[in-house]
Amino acid sequence: MDSRDWKGVINQILYGLIFTPQLDDPSAGQMAAAMVERRYFGDGPGVYADAIAWARQYAGPLTDEIETPHSEHDFRDFLRRLAAELDERRPWPGSAT
Repeated sequence: MDSRDWKGVINQILYGLIFTPQLDDPSAGQMAAAMVERRYFGDGPGVYADAIAWARQYAGPLTDEIETPHSEHDFRDFLRRLAAELDERRPWPGSAT
């Protein structure tokens, strides 16, 4: 993934959480399942896992482009949970990783 493209992918995740009241383990599990099954996240889990890795290394804000009820801290913690959930689901269908 190009280093300039990851923020748009992260914004897709953030947008998908606007109406999610709790950024907890069950929410991360549900989103990871949707990514693996390509339900709402058609680009597949690899794209989202790569973007999450970029985001977790980024020192700037992640919640600055989309209005969200979630704090920066809570969203970053959710990305950590989501990354773990995606890793637990490897190997992903249709993927060598």
